[in-house]
Amino acid sequence: HKFQRTPEGWREVFIDLDDGPGPHHLRYVLSRGPTPASFFANVTGEKRDHLEVCPEAGVIVQELATRMDEHGGCGLVVDYGHDGDKTDTFRAFKNHALHPALSEPGTADLTADVDFSYLRRILKDRALTFGPIAQGEFLRNMGIHIRLEKLLANCPPEARQDLLTGYDMLTNPEKMGERFKFLGIFPKDMQETLNANPPAGFFAPS
Repeated sequence: HKFQRTPEGWREVFIDLDDGPGPHHLRYVLSRGPTPASFFANVTGEKRDHLEVCPEAGVIVQELATRMDEHGGCGLVVDYGHDGDKTDTFRAFKNHALHPALSEPGTADLTADVDFSYLRRILKDRALTFGPIAQGEFLRNMGIHIRLEKLLANCPPEARQDLLTGYDMLTNPEKMGERFKFLGIFPKDMQETLNANPPAGFFAPS
């Protein structure tokens, strides 16, 4: 769901037919009043004027928290996203390139960044969370550079460049290293254990 702040409060952003001469045939319009989904935009202290919320993601992480309470374990959520500092991320890709999201519906892949601040807020009273942390930092904390050194020391010469290219793709901030984020989820009853032994990946080794 997309929302926009107005003088009258949050309004949901809908998609409507566009009868104009433009090429898209669809357009964004604001709801005339609050919708049932507007509940998700009413966040105390929210500074942004545009929000994107995925309630289904909130349901999934709550189900994860319930399973952890009942059976133990922990969770790791990995996706491209942000921690509540972005607004309009809804976009489309066609043939591996950005494409107007409202043009030629059904022919392009639609996507939006995960708002990890929303997931953390949903889990605040249900579970312990760590992150989100950028993929590059997480992998370095986990020792990816050490693993790379060992692989380079034992690989045939023709595989060396592939390893270096893959490492750069995963950790470079201009590539996947900053775009992808990691969020750790743990049961509440692990608070004391995690205070003494912070989860690997979310803190640099001492």
